Amino acid sequence: MLIKLTEVCPQGTTTTNQQYMLREILVNPEHVIMIREESRMRHLHEQGLLNNGLDPNHRFSKLTINRGHNGTDIVVVGAPQLVEEQLKSSSKQLLRG
Repeated sequence: MLIKLTEVCPQGTTTTNQQYMLREILVNPEHVIMIREESRMRHLHEQGLLNNGLDPNHRFSKLTINRGHNGTDIVVVGAPQLVEEQLKSSSKQLLRG
């Protein structure tokens, strides 16, 4: 089962005054190998670089996704504990008797 999360990704290729956009992504919880807080993105949000209607109290998490021999990092909206709960809730399955 895939989980819908909101990813924060750079808009364009400039590195100075980088703007960011939000987009929905679907993640397979079985492939997430690490979740950690992304404090750099929270700092950018406090500076106003994430003007996407987000609450100032939002926190961000970096997920490492297994891709075989290497991993991919993505930044999503939500504290690590919240993201973990979303990922765990997808593993609940209905038992058929």
